[in-house]
Order: sequence, then C-alpha cells, then structure tokens
Amino acid sequence: MAGNAVISHPDSPQSDCDSTTNETPPQHIHQPLTPPSSDERRPRQDEAKVRQLLDAVNSQAGHQPLIGIKVAPTTYTRISEIIDHKVRRHDYDPDRELLIIRMPSPTHEVFSRSLAKHLQDHLDRITSREDEAGRFASDIASGGTARIFLREGTSERGESSRPLRRQPDEQFQHKDATYPGVVIEVSYSQDGRDLRRLAQDYILYSNGDIKLVIGIDINEDKECTVSSWRPQYTGVVNDVDDLQVVQEVERRAFRSPDKEAVNLEDRLEINLSDFATDEIFCGDESAKLYIPFSQLAHFLTRAEEVQEAREPRQGQQGIKSSRQTRKRPLSSSSAEELVSGDEARFLDLERRTADRAEANDGDFTMLGAKRRL
Repeated sequence: MAGNAVISHPDSPQSDCDSTTNETPPQHIHQPLTPPSSDERRPRQDEAKVRQLLDAVNSQAGHQPLIGIKVAPTTYTRISEIIDHKVRRHDYDPDRELLIIRMPSPTHEVFSRSLAKHLQDHLDRITSREDEAGRFASDIASGGTARIFLREGTSERGESSRPLRRQPDEQFQHKDATYPGVVIEVSYSQDGRDLRRLAQDYILYSNGDIKLVIGIDINEDKECTVSSWRPQYTGVVNDVDDLQVVQEVERRAFRSPDKEAVNLEDRLEINLSDFATDEIFCGDESAKLYIPFSQLAHFLTRAEEVQEAREPRQGQQGIKSSRQTRKRPLSSSSAEELVSGDEARFLDLERRTADRAEANDGDFTMLGAKRRL
C-alpha cells in the first residue's frame, strides 16, 4: 500500500500535508452540439459540425491551452475517430458531457518531458539491480500522453459502459497492469485544469490502481507549486473496501513569483511500489525515487528558455542558420497528385455539408465567455 511520507528533507523528518482545492475552469466552453432535425442527416451533420468546430479550435492553437466543448455521449461515440484525427490530445467526461481539447505550449511540453526523463533515469538505475526490484523496474515504461480509459464505476457515479477518457501529461505503467501506477498532470498559466478533480477521477475510476497523481502548477508571474494525491482505503463492509482520495502534498511551492527557486531542500518521494497495482509485487517495498524541488525549478527555467527561443515575445530570436537557400520541394508522384485532388474535393464537400448543417441548426455557435464547471 502507499506510504504516507511524500515530501521530505533528505536529512530531516517527513511531514504530511492537508487537502485543498485547485479549481479553475477551462478557458472557453462552447455550446452543445444540438440534435439535428432529421435522423437521416444526423451522422453527417454531427460530423460536419464537429469538423467545423475543431477547425475553429485549431485556429486558436497557441492562444488557449485548453478549450471545453459540450458534446453529448451519443454524439461523441459517433465522431470520436474524427476528433482523434483532428486533435492530438483530448479528454472526455460522459457524465458532464464535456470534451476538453488540450493544446500545450512548448514550455508545458518541454517541462513535462524533462520530468519524465528524470524519473526514467531513476528507474533505469533500479533496473540495473540484479534482484526482484530490478526486474520489476525493467517492466515499467513511460506512457507519455497515451490515452487512458477509466472504466471502474462506483456506487456514487453508477456503473456505466461509458468510460472517462484522459490523456495526461505523463504516466508510468507496468507492462502487465491495466492502468498506469503514476500519473503526472501539469497546469500551465491558470489554463483551467482542475488538478484536484483530475486526481479524483484517476484514482477512483481506476479502482485505486493509479496509486499516485502528481499535479504541478507552473506560472510565469505567480508561485509554482506541486501537489500529490493517493488512494486511501478507510474500511471494509461486506468485503467491499471504502476507497477515497487523500491529498498528501498541498500546493508546495518550488519557485517564487520572481522566478527564484524556493524550498530547495524539499523533494517529492515516490515509492517503487507506486508504479503498479498491489496485485504486482515490486520486490522492494522500501525502494524510492525522488524529485528534488530544485530540479523542478531548473526544468521549468530551461523549458521557458526553449519557448522564448522559439516564440520570442521581445528581443532576439534563438540561434538559427544564416545560410541563404533556394527551396526546391520534392516532386509529387501521380499517386500523390491523385490523393491531393481527392482531398480537395473532399474538403469542398465538407465545407458545403457544414454550411447546410449550420443553416439547419441555428444553435451551432461558439461562445467566448468563460464558465465555471
């Protein structure tokens, strides 16, 4: 089972933290995809409307890290493949009928990848051990932003055939487990990510098999913090465990508003056993991995430097080639030309279908107002 100690000084006693809420709504919630007037036209209209809406969302890429769209579960089921094709990352909550499109910035992505590499390096060192813990660690892999379907219903939520879909910023999973054991979510510049709610979803609807959720809130002009949540089993009635979520680290700062690293002696502790369900023995219950707060501050500073070099807001751009060139595109094969022509005809048909769908449904409009979930 998960231990209680999460933040520690390397040479001092460890302390627990109390629970708190970190709730911020998505930047935009768009109106529902309302049912069309005819069953015969419904699939085509839904598809056309979603394509139109996602094109509008993609036009905002780089401006909003998260955008929320109200989509009924039946509609989502029909058009989920279209969404997968149109956007790289999204979440869907069928109970709230909410589709969240994720469009992370370079800062967000570079920071997440740096943290993932740090943990993978720790796992690799344990893998070099010639014991059961080494074999266990060798079976843990980074899942990146791969989708997770959370299917384990509860009496409060009700058994449902419609799973929650999540695409976290990072995850680590044992090859034999259904769910990752450790999930990391990064909230950037008040982008609307409700880290507390996400942690609850991951833990409850994986039936506690996701044993650690780390939430990191990074900001340009406010303090940057780290939080963590774990499952807790509080009793057994008729052979059924009461499962709840406890917050063990409560928004502990690792960088100040003036971008100075703080709490340099603190570190986040992760048990090796956190990386898989209790049904899989880790081989060494005492083995731990560490994320120093100083390292989090370093990762964030470096990620911001990468974004500034790529997308400078002021001053000089990053270094790039000064060579003068004349661009010569690859020649198109006849097959590529055929595909290109077919695609043009398809896009034209798509536009005309979307126009007809919009004409038949006056409720298909996009809202710019923020709304709390």
